[in-house]
Formats: sequence, C-alpha cells, structure tokens
Amino acid sequence: MSVDRAEIKLSSGVLSYLVTGEGRPLLYLHAAGGPQLTPFLTGLAQSHRVFLPIAPGFEGTALNPAIRTVADLADLYAGFAAAAIGGACDVMGHSFGGWAALWLAVRHPGAVDQLVLEAPSGLRFGASGGPPRNPEELRRKLYAYPDKARNLIKPANVVAANSEAFAHYHSGTIVDEDLLARLPEIKARTLVVMANKDEMIPARTGHVLKERIAASHLTYIYDAAHAIEVDQPERLLRLVKAFLERGEAYIVNFGDEAA
Repeated sequence: MSVDRAEIKLSSGVLSYLVTGEGRPLLYLHAAGGPQLTPFLTGLAQSHRVFLPIAPGFEGTALNPAIRTVADLADLYAGFAAAAIGGACDVMGHSFGGWAALWLAVRHPGAVDQLVLEAPSGLRFGASGGPPRNPEELRRKLYAYPDKARNLIKPANVVAANSEAFAHYHSGTIVDEDLLARLPEIKARTLVVMANKDEMIPARTGHVLKERIAASHLTYIYDAAHAIEVDQPERLLRLVKAFLERGEAYIVNFGDEAA
C-alpha cells in the first residue's frame, strides 16, 4: 500500500504529514521516535485512511516558534484535522502522541469521535526522567522483541534530531498536572491500551485514565514492552479495530489478548 508525504498550510505555519490507506479517516499521532509505518499501522490502513501529521522538529522538519507545548501541538493537530480530514474523526496516539491526543480531546472535543491511547505519556506517575539517551538502553525499554523493530531503525542523525524535538515539547514534565485536572472533561469513547512489560509508562497511568475518563476501557496486552504495536501488532490490531468498529457496543474480549 502506498504512503504519500505532503504538506499543508495552516494558520500557524506549514505542517508535513503522511497519509496511507482507504476507508474511515483516522488521525494517528506519533511517539517521540517520530512516525513509523509499523505492521500495525499497515494493517489498520486496510480499513482506514490513516493521517500521520509530523510534529514540527521531527523527521528533519523545522520547529515552529508558535508551537512550544504539547497542548499547543494539540491545537495544531485540531487545525490539521479540520483542514486535511474535514471534520471530526477517530484519533489514536502512541506515547508522546497519546499525550497530545489527550490534550486534543480536552481542548477540541468536537474534533474527536473515538480515542485510542497506546501507552500514553504525560502522566508517568512515579517515573523519573525521559527516555534513555543510550540507544541500546532505549531499545531495551521500547521493545520486548527488538528484532521486530529492525526495519524501523532510523539513521543516527534523525534519531538525535527527533530526541531534541521531543525535549523541546516535554520540558522535563513527568506528570502534566493541568492535563490531569481536566481528564474528566473528555467525552469521547476511549480505549486505553497498556503493556505488561512497559518500563517507561507506569501501570498507574492506565488506572488513572480509566478512573477519570467516563466512557473509557482499559486493557493490557501481554508479552509487550512500550512499543506495543511493534511487539504485538496482530493483537493490538484486533483490539483497536474492534473498538473503532463497534463503538458503544465494544466489550473487551480478554481471551489471549490481555487480562
């Protein structure tokens, strides 16, 4: 399936994005490593037209002086969705992208139909510091099965630039207290997916989200670390597709997916 890269001019500046697939539109917000066309996303693109905006500063793009915080990013993504997609849509965010997706659901509730959060950051209770700077240590924490990520590894200069861009936005935040206070405002049906081997996002994050977002489901995928969609793409795809397709009728089928 083809993947196109394009640019769109918004009121705050030009934003680069990737788009792939056909079907119901889905806005996918990438993690701190930048956009990755994982097997999970390839599978999702079989039933959805997936839009992947590239946060300014990532993948060789320039930082936008007007976009300094994750909440600012959420505003940018809302403008992108309105211009490129044309209205409200389903939204999914992984890690750093999950943090932005939460702010998007808080600040622009009319832009989000259904929300999927894959090990979202921004509410890392009990954690300390950001992602490891040592590449080997980072891979160990990202993947339970590093070999599955072999084709996703980016050049060292891109990795370094993406890391600097991420630092620009998170500014050392471990728990975004402003976001935490506003979680009850989220009205979108929400699926929170965590992993049992994740050393980067504490388990409490999932429980707090479940407690504070009224229409939410929490599930865990076993035998996966932080990058769930790399470690267990088939399991994640079945869960996410079922949630997006069934809407209010969605019920977590624990089976061999989670517990």
